Amino acid sequence: MPTWSESGHYSPAVRAVAAYGLAGTVLELPSEPLGDPAFAGLHANVRQQKLTGLFWAAIRGGALPVTDEQRDQAEEIHIRASVAILMLEDLLVRTVTALDDAGIPVRVLKGPVSARLDHTDVSHRAYGDIDLLVPSSSYYDAVRLLESQGCRRSYPEPRPGFDQRFGKGTAMRTPAGLEIDLHRTFTMGPYGGLLDLDGLWRESEPFSLGGRTMHALPREARLLHACYHAALGDRRPQLVPLRDVAQILLTREIDWSRFRELMRNSRGEAVVARAIRTSWNELRLADVLQASAWASAHRSTRREASHLSVYGASSSYAARSFAAVRTLPIRQRPRYVLSLALPERSYLEDRHSGLMSRLRHGVTEIRANRSEQ
Repeated sequence: MPTWSESGHYSPAVRAVAAYGLAGTVLELPSEPLGDPAFAGLHANVRQQKLTGLFWAAIRGGALPVTDEQRDQAEEIHIRASVAILMLEDLLVRTVTALDDAGIPVRVLKGPVSARLDHTDVSHRAYGDIDLLVPSSSYYDAVRLLESQGCRRSYPEPRPGFDQRFGKGTAMRTPAGLEIDLHRTFTMGPYGGLLDLDGLWRESEPFSLGGRTMHALPREARLLHACYHAALGDRRPQLVPLRDVAQILLTREIDWSRFRELMRNSRGEAVVARAIRTSWNELRLADVLQASAWASAHRSTRREASHLSVYGASSSYAARSFAAVRTLPIRQRPRYVLSLALPERSYLEDRHSGLMSRLRHGVTEIRANRSEQ
């Protein structure tokens, strides 16, 4: 299978920053100021991993000793990240207000929600864009509304109707360069198609931002999304989504029966097990919870292992797209394959020199993925 290690991607220092404040972590921050080269490396990793809030909290709280110059550097990147977040929050309020006024249901995902519902201090959870979930039936209405406000899609869809039926969503760029990720499901590939979308819309958890009440997924569905983001969102696990998984499990009361139902309905047990194991490994969490014990004992079936393999370190868009065919109803498969095999010319621009180039690239990627399974 492709390498998707469940530990060992990051230095102990940056993992200790990611785990700062979590009960049960055995990771320790440096006990004395780092030398300038080592601090510069940690500083760069913290920025890249969007851990600026936790980094500054650890320094401000005295858990991470630094020199005066290092403290000034850390405070500067925290202030810059905070200013960027204020801009994103303003965009979020305006966007959700417009969607609500248009009668389009919306759930806010990731950063703003985690900061307010799962952290004790909103400044601990940094983020770099806005993520919104809308129903498939309202997806194109939401795209058109954002376009009417000056947003533009980062990439076209392969053929008209593809995104609403099969896609994860699309990234929209505002005139100011900010990004709104508009989702209709959590991920692309097989697990995006298997997700129980209807179940995500039965309940919500309200929160307030900028004087407006918004709606997030309830905590069990929020945990499910955090697990999908942590285990499937990148070619290697990222520390912020791993922290999100641990943060919810260690600070919120989870209805385990309800959560197991959500997993079963989306056939996502292997995804959740991978995410929890990786979170416990990377953040070195010693506490054994019902969830961590279950994840440690879970063994993937052959089909689950096959689905997970296309989200590995060497995974590709082509491999994930090909694997998704197996999860679609038979009647939808021809249209899905046709859309990807023979997309419109606008979709090929900036990607491939032509249709044959795209087909050759796709076949090569799929073969490479299969050879590593």
